[in-house]
Amino acid sequence: MNHFKTNLYVRMNERLQLCAIESENILQRAEKSFYIAESALQELKDFLFNYRFKTTSEEIEFFKEIKPLFLRELIYFIEVFHLEASKPFGGKEGQRNYYLQELDRLRLFFDRNNFLYTYYRTNKSHMDELFYLRNKSCIPMLPEYLLDMDPNFSTIYSSKLAKLQAFEQLKEYVNQSLMALDEIELQPVKSKEVSSTWTDSKASLIELAYALQSSGCVNFGKADVKHIITNLERMFNIQLGNFYRVYQGMRIRKKNRTVFLDVLKERLEKRMDDADMSFY
Repeated sequence: MNHFKTNLYVRMNERLQLCAIESENILQRAEKSFYIAESALQELKDFLFNYRFKTTSEEIEFFKEIKPLFLRELIYFIEVFHLEASKPFGGKEGQRNYYLQELDRLRLFFDRNNFLYTYYRTNKSHMDELFYLRNKSCIPMLPEYLLDMDPNFSTIYSSKLAKLQAFEQLKEYVNQSLMALDEIELQPVKSKEVSSTWTDSKASLIELAYALQSSGCVNFGKADVKHIITNLERMFNIQLGNFYRVYQGMRIRKKNRTVFLDVLKERLEKRMDDADMSFY
């Protein structure tokens, strides 16, 4: 089982990372990521249909640790999608109040599930047999996700635990969104915009943009590729055109797919080596 779980989890994360790179905005990314997580969760459910746990400890591990790895991603991305889809247009103050209201909603959920949250955070295990073994007489009255309506794939708290974990991620996402709003406000207003000219190929700049988005180093990881591309175009006085098609061309290269980044690394290391030699 662990071999199957590890392979499935790795494949899901690879698809999620690729989705983060290829998506043009956060709504598109959240929607596609939701379906990726849903597909992985369905594979896990299909696997369980033909699998028989060897011990109660193995069953507890599945519903306490393995299943939440996948279900929390599904919950997180659908929550992000609805959060961003309902975000008010207009001024930053309205958006700030919107995010603060979302934090209040998350706080209320954590308060209502404080016992399980504390049990999870303190790594307790004395009630695992009650929480994470299947018992048809203890099926939740109101299952929250369709894949959990099957009692063979659910325990009374495995889904709730996944939701708590997803809401931890969502809370961090909302806090980063608030910080991004503050960062925008703190940016100095320049009296005169100074632009530079990009003198390498367009493909090189597009490669750099995708690398920046993949690393999550712009706007606390919230910036999508289109946002980064737009800013680079403005900064370097260039029009990059259909950047997604260029990216697809990079993906299918037979040899080196990151030519520009490798050149940057090589030249920076040579500069450092030269500086070291001149020092001695």
